[in-house]
Amino acid sequence: MKIGLLSPSIYMSPTRFGDMIFAPRELAIWLADGLVARGHDVFFFTAPDISTKATIVAGDMRLMEDMQEEKLASASGERMKWASFYTRKRNYELDLTERAYAMARAGKLDIIHSYHDTLAHFFDELTGFPTIYTLHDPLPHPGTLPYWLLAKFKGHRYVSISDAFRKSGNLSLHFVDTVYHGVPKVSVAALKPIGTPYLTFMARMVPEKGVMDALTVAEQSKILLQIATSDREENTQSSFFQNVVTPRLSPGKAELVGFMDAKGKDAFLGNAIAFLFPIHWEEPFGMVMIEAMACGTPVIAYNRGSVSEIVRDGVTGFIIDEDETQRPGAGSWVIKKRGIEGLVEAVKRIGEIDRDACRRHVEENFTVDRMVDGYIKVYQKVLQR
Repeated sequence: MKIGLLSPSIYMSPTRFGDMIFAPRELAIWLADGLVARGHDVFFFTAPDISTKATIVAGDMRLMEDMQEEKLASASGERMKWASFYTRKRNYELDLTERAYAMARAGKLDIIHSYHDTLAHFFDELTGFPTIYTLHDPLPHPGTLPYWLLAKFKGHRYVSISDAFRKSGNLSLHFVDTVYHGVPKVSVAALKPIGTPYLTFMARMVPEKGVMDALTVAEQSKILLQIATSDREENTQSSFFQNVVTPRLSPGKAELVGFMDAKGKDAFLGNAIAFLFPIHWEEPFGMVMIEAMACGTPVIAYNRGSVSEIVRDGVTGFIIDEDETQRPGAGSWVIKKRGIEGLVEAVKRIGEIDRDACRRHVEENFTVDRMVDGYIKVYQKVLQR
């Protein structure tokens, strides 16, 4: 097949945004390389500085520079900064998306896979060219711009990244299939914690990721918590981080270790006694859960979003009911306590989890090979129809 993999976000650039937590970047590269390895011709519409086996169709890098929105030339400060940034971002994506559909009209593609893009919907609607969409964020709420967009194009072909994802909103989208994310073949053995025991937390510094619950669990368990997050200004300079998270940090109790790149992530996760994932939103997938388990580290998480599809309760970690809400599986977990109390109990019982079983679970269910297989089946299904 001749596949156009469309991932035109400027955040795909590792040179300019390599210190930003942006899961679709690595996933799209792994998918592109996996498809090429299977003999498919992949045209990757993305940043020019990506390392890949696919054929790159690059965005116009001039739009990554400090071009300003001319109508705001007399403005200053944050208004000019962000208005110009998002205009450049949108034009960069629009330019690349137009190139993809131009190639499609010229007969150079069989299918377009929009992996992280919204503008393709308009080209799809006009051309009718076979296009599928992988959605990475929970389905949006009414009254928001993303909701308007998906409602307008609800008949397009969507791929969910978990079955729970489809239930995260009230949009009745046309889902073709579910394809789980995967990690490359794990090259390290399940790691055994060494040195001072610690818990890990890794996410953007926003309330819904559950960092405050993780801090409370560490305090009550009297175990060091190490927090990895992006060092970018918009993350660590936010009012939530500065005014709410920072006062809870303390050497030897809760420490910020900064951004964790691919080289340091395995040791960071693998040497921990557990990874805390007390999310307060409907997590569509949660890559860090499979990254932790791939290193042999069990996951302790609230039963939100995809958690019960990713973690095997009592085998690769513990699933905790956040509150009295009757979610699927509620009350059936190994640990019956709820909320913070349940998370603390899970930390106490973490020794019951076989770290090798965590690793095997990922090898059997969440690899790049399985992810690539899933998307090839989706492409074939769409083209046959």
